[in-house]
Amino acid sequence: MINWKNKNVLVTGGTGFIGSVLAEELLKRGAKVRVPIRAANYRALSTLRSKIDWVEGDLRSADYCTSLLQGIDHIFHLAAHRRNVQFHHEHCADVFTGNVEMSLALIRAHKEYRHIPVTFFSSANVPPKIDVIELAQADTTDGYILGKAVCETLWITASRQWGFPLLIVRPVGSYGERDTFTEESNVIPSLMVKAEKAKESLVVWGSGKQERVFLYVHDLVAALLELIDADASGIQYILPPDATTVKELATLICNIVRPELPITFDKSKPEGSRSVATLPLHPCLKDFPWTSLKDGLYNTYEGWKAKAKTRRG
Repeated sequence: MINWKNKNVLVTGGTGFIGSVLAEELLKRGAKVRVPIRAANYRALSTLRSKIDWVEGDLRSADYCTSLLQGIDHIFHLAAHRRNVQFHHEHCADVFTGNVEMSLALIRAHKEYRHIPVTFFSSANVPPKIDVIELAQADTTDGYILGKAVCETLWITASRQWGFPLLIVRPVGSYGERDTFTEESNVIPSLMVKAEKAKESLVVWGSGKQERVFLYVHDLVAALLELIDADASGIQYILPPDATTVKELATLICNIVRPELPITFDKSKPEGSRSVATLPLHPCLKDFPWTSLKDGLYNTYEGWKAKAKTRRG
C-alpha cells in the first residue's frame, strides 16, 4: 500500500466534480496536493483552499506544465474539455482539440521529469479496440470520446519511449453530490432536476428498458487508489458489477425526490444502446465494497440540496 504522506501530487482538473473528491481524499491521506487553475475559482475545494498549492495558468502551455511538474511525485490528469453529449457532437473539433492539447503539453513537459508516474483519466465509452479514424468518420462524432482515445495513445507511446509508470483508468458514468445539476447535465443529476420541476410526470427518453451502469464518485476515487496500491498499469476499467435499467433508475430517483410522481417514457426520443458491454475488472477490485445505487442516489440528492440551501443562506 502506498503511503501518500508528504507525497507531492498534481491533480489537474482538481476543482472539478471528480478531481475535487480525489484531491480531498489525497489530502486526508497526508499528500501535498498541487492543483492548476485558470482563474481564482476554487469551487468545491474552497474550504480547503489554504491546504492546496494553487498554480494559475493554461494547461495547453508546455512551459506552464513544466513548472507544474517541479517536485511532483505523481501526476493525476483529470482536466478535460467537456459538457454534454449534444455539445460534444456539435463542437466535436473544439472539444477534441482542447483535450488533446492539454495531454500534449503535459507529455512535452514530462520529458524533463521522466520518472514521475502518471494516472490518466479516460472513459469507458472509448471502444476496447480503438480505431480513431472510424470514430472520427462516424455519423455523429463525439469529440470528447475521440479526444480521450487519442490521448490514451499519446500517453501509451510516451510511456513506452521514456519508461515512466502509466495507469489509464476508464470509469463508467460517475455521479455524486458535486456534479452539475441542470436539465442538460448527465443522466442522474438531469433526472433529479426534472423530477423536481415536473408538473405532471417525469418524462424519460426512450423505452426505459435500456441498461446502464453508474459509479458513485467516492467509489471511483477509492477504487482508483486500490488500483495504484496494487501496482496496476495499462488500461483498467472501474465499474460496479450490477447494471440497472433506466426505468429502475428513474423509479429510484422519483422515490427520493417526489415519491408520488408518475413516470412516462417518450419512445420517440433516442435511448442509445439497450445493453451494457461486459468489461474486465482488475483482480484487486473483485471484493470492492461498492455503494448501492439506492444509497448513492440518496447521498447525491441530499448533498445537492444541502449545497443549494447553503448558497441561498
